Amino acid sequence: MRFTILDGFRGWFLFFMMIAHINGLLQAPLGHVNHHAFGWVEDAQGFVFLSGLVMAMVYGRKLLKYGEGVMTRGLLGRAGLIWRYQAGLVLFFLALALALPMLGIPATILRQQTAEPVVFSAASLMLVTGTIHMGILPMYVWFVLATPFVLRQFHAGRAPAVFAGSAFLWLLAQTSLPDQAQLPIEAALAAMGHPINIGIYFNVFGWQVLFLGGLWLGWLLANDRLDLSVLRSPVMAQVFWIALAGFLLLGALDVISRTGALGQDYARWVFPTIDRGNLHIVYLTAFAIDLYLVTWLVVAGRDSGWRGLAWAGAAITWLFTRPPLVMLGRHSLQVFVAHVLAVYALEIVMEGQDVPALPVWARNLILLAMTLPLFAVAWVRDRRRAAAPARRTAAA
Repeated sequence: MRFTILDGFRGWFLFFMMIAHINGLLQAPLGHVNHHAFGWVEDAQGFVFLSGLVMAMVYGRKLLKYGEGVMTRGLLGRAGLIWRYQAGLVLFFLALALALPMLGIPATILRQQTAEPVVFSAASLMLVTGTIHMGILPMYVWFVLATPFVLRQFHAGRAPAVFAGSAFLWLLAQTSLPDQAQLPIEAALAAMGHPINIGIYFNVFGWQVLFLGGLWLGWLLANDRLDLSVLRSPVMAQVFWIALAGFLLLGALDVISRTGALGQDYARWVFPTIDRGNLHIVYLTAFAIDLYLVTWLVVAGRDSGWRGLAWAGAAITWLFTRPPLVMLGRHSLQVFVAHVLAVYALEIVMEGQDVPALPVWARNLILLAMTLPLFAVAWVRDRRRAAAPARRTAAA
């Protein structure tokens, strides 16, 4: 069971995740033309939410049709697959960190592996730390491992208890206590002569709210219990306008903060306070608002009586069902890994160069060219998947 538009959204998030990470180095003007700078919603939020939704759609149906055993084995296998990709990246970067210094090639992005190759790599394999841009993979493994328990609770009618536990964990993340708990471990490792950072960028206790929200909606879809027709009611149209006002307000706050319109002191206060790593309430609220706006436009926009809203709903549907985006989303794990490899490659190749001195056209061209590996990986996997039935037939 696949929803093409969901794959399209995942492809969109992966594409602009790549743009954001590449543009951190290039600072190409074209790379700033995206949704990151308006409204506190970025690609990781949507990617984690949709991952939970699709996970529950697939394995929730397995639970209903085949039972807990089949569902659990499937999810454990999926977690193992994600971990193997994570382990492959960790070991590959370890090999680079050992080899590049011997070749006289600097690689600042691999400094943690270079400084503590064994301890840091072992901690990465245990999913308790990680290098830059790889935080989603270990977080995803933890979430998938918890999914069999959550789906069993949903199936048993104990969803309210799960939501209460999720809210507690999110509140715990906002206290920064999980971050503080890492400090004694880091101090002990430093005392043993291995000063490494513990913890991934994403606070799992905070970000689980998005994954759980996706799991719940995916579970309802698996049960054929998600009725979106309620969005066509007049009261939901009123909610849309309120949500739109909230979207514009948060967008204005984002722009004001980034441009320093209220002074640099305000900007320096806002960004550390509204912490993305812990999924601050502003990020969570912004995501909920955007999710409602997009869903309402797709489901009810055409019947709203407003020509502009009908056009917006049709445009969203058209955009997120384009084959290139759908293809990226269909192979999201492999495309994500390709994005990490491409970002690291560019960082290593361009280290020591005066990137801002490059012509604008060159930086824009490099930015666009670096997205091509994502489509290449997805295209190859599509071709292999299409050829698989023919190979099985020939073998038979």
